Amino acid sequence: MDLTILARTACLSASQVRALETDHSDHLFYSEAIKRQAYKRLLMILGAEPPTVEVPEELRDAGKVADAHLSTLDQIVAMSQLPALNRSTLDWARSGLAKLNKHKQFMGALLLLLVAVGLFALQGLQPLGDFVAAASAGSDAVQAPPKPTLAVAATPATAPVEPAPAPASEPVTTVAASKVVGCAHVTDALPQLTPFTAQKEGRYVYVVSSSNVEICVVDGNKQATVVQLKAGENRSVYGVSPWQVSSPQLSKLQIYFQGWRVAVPEAATRVSLVEVPVSR
Repeated sequence: MDLTILARTACLSASQVRALETDHSDHLFYSEAIKRQAYKRLLMILGAEPPTVEVPEELRDAGKVADAHLSTLDQIVAMSQLPALNRSTLDWARSGLAKLNKHKQFMGALLLLLVAVGLFALQGLQPLGDFVAAASAGSDAVQAPPKPTLAVAATPATAPVEPAPAPASEPVTTVAASKVVGCAHVTDALPQLTPFTAQKEGRYVYVVSSSNVEICVVDGNKQATVVQLKAGENRSVYGVSPWQVSSPQLSKLQIYFQGWRVAVPEAATRVSLVEVPVSR
């Protein structure tokens, strides 16, 4: 028979069949048992008798084999009828812990219930005046209008030239342009700056200062924000585009817009940031 046809019939590879013929197949079979099974399968396909296995003398007599099995069963039955041994205190403790482990979910729920009841009892012992004061404070907090806050980034002093990091939360007060002296929206023609590539929406401006400066940031809704920075500090001002950023020391600032640093012209004191479509 052709070696390839024989291998395909036996669900083996040609290399495995060739290795079985030459008796050098240790690296082509997972185990010796699989190798023997493959060898027997080849013999059966070729019509040859599989090799016989020598049976020990004591296993050739069926009566002796049956007596040995019955003797083993008798020993098992005798051991099951022996009286229970005396258990020590340590054994009893281990048994109790095992039972508790089986019901650990129930014990955990019971413990949580006890803690909740204790907290409720302690809360019930508080004076009535404390509850009235807390309710009054909560009512005042609801009636008072929330002050506008803006998130501020907390990044290192030396910001990279590449896209700006995501801003963290820190309050920056924003007031109407008409109430900020010297910081307001202007209609003059300003140098328009756009990022080299837009990775984020233009909803905030991120600035990093190398010295103590005061910055005026005005968004598209003419909301002005005065930001005072020390050397190494950074801020993020949120709003809508287009933006106007002005400062007598504008050259000492690093301005990031839409996730990228923009190039500020030399000697410029006021620039406009114009949003561009985000690159996908």
